[in-house]
Amino acid sequence: MSSTSRAPPVEAGVFEKFHLKSGNGAQLVNAQGRVYSTKYSLEPSGIQADDVIYGIKMAHMSCTDDSEGRLSGSGANTLEALRHIVGGEKGEEEIRKPLSTLLKDHFDLTMDCWIDESGLKKGRAVDTQGFIASNDDTIVLSYRFSTSLLDWVTNLSMTTSEWEPNQDALIGHAGFCSCFDGWVYKALGKGKPRVHTGFYNNFIYTIPHIQRHIIDKIKDPNDLNKKKIYICGCSLGAAIATMAFCYLLLELPWETLPHKLISVTAGCPRVCDRVMHKTIMDRLEELRPYDRAVLCRCVYNEDLVPHIPFNVAGFIHLDKLVYITKEGDVLVNPKLRGTKNFSELKRVFTSFWQEKKRKKAEATTTTTKTTNGAESESQEAKTPFQKEVESTPGPIKDHMPYWYLTFMERLKEREEAQVGEPSQRVIL
Repeated sequence: MSSTSRAPPVEAGVFEKFHLKSGNGAQLVNAQGRVYSTKYSLEPSGIQADDVIYGIKMAHMSCTDDSEGRLSGSGANTLEALRHIVGGEKGEEEIRKPLSTLLKDHFDLTMDCWIDESGLKKGRAVDTQGFIASNDDTIVLSYRFSTSLLDWVTNLSMTTSEWEPNQDALIGHAGFCSCFDGWVYKALGKGKPRVHTGFYNNFIYTIPHIQRHIIDKIKDPNDLNKKKIYICGCSLGAAIATMAFCYLLLELPWETLPHKLISVTAGCPRVCDRVMHKTIMDRLEELRPYDRAVLCRCVYNEDLVPHIPFNVAGFIHLDKLVYITKEGDVLVNPKLRGTKNFSELKRVFTSFWQEKKRKKAEATTTTTKTTNGAESESQEAKTPFQKEVESTPGPIKDHMPYWYLTFMERLKEREEAQVGEPSQRVIL
């Protein structure tokens, strides 16, 4: 067996715990999903670690911008992830540079536009930021995660609207009382694809930017460079990025284009109904032989946000799921327990309860072992990021981009150690 056909080593028992396909001939009954392997990543429309790492980095870069007040109010976990991506030896000084400078210096990307659509527009709460950047062979569209009250108004919405982006872009939103449109047909099983109204409205305002800086560019007959188009986001940004990916996927004839569309999201909420799910998955399956489109939805451990909106409200995820375990194993499309209907509610509340019990036990142990003010000295020595991690409940802590990025980087290191050669894409 060649080195490229192997999967990076995994923790003992992971195949049984997640009921995975083993790849060695002996299979568990009703097994689903597999451990990430270089062999499968090289197949048409395979998920490659390089692309995932690059996409997560681009998703997090949207936390900053070129404004004077950039990064003001950013949490320790946001700054730590940014420091990990661009800090290097310069550390704090580097992360304070403008976004356009960071993109150019670290990724050889030119920022084509900064997206900032915020406020109440035509009766709708909108708060969407992000950027589009490019070079000769790469285009990146990245959306920012939740940073304001208006973002949480969007996150907590539980309504759906029909997927009609070109029509809705003309009026600037999904339509008044759009959540009621088409429900008769939906009840009869003949409804149009539907998506989360809040995420959809935020996406609609960015269509002109997508048209100008992505669609027009890849349709340019004078530009013969084959490109990778990354659509990225974390949290709320992941949901809006998924809308943008769906739009581009359905809008363009990818079979005749030389480019590749890649969606990389971290901690994405649910975005659509079953009809939309089928529409997108059927299109991805059509494009599989051409290796023209890949959807990678990353989830780390017990991250809370991918459970929102709850499945009982009729929302579902798009595939492929790339699940990162607490130990750092990377699994592709496993069947996770407790992710549907009321069992999901039980899982979410149980994870918070277990985390509370764990912290209480740790606090008791620490207090017992600590004497003469040593605990206070230890706390003072910790970084703001370490303190934030310790004080944050597990399901929310697992939503931090830092874990997504560092575990995928460890996977890449193990992969390169087996293959014996570095990645073709240089990630600075």
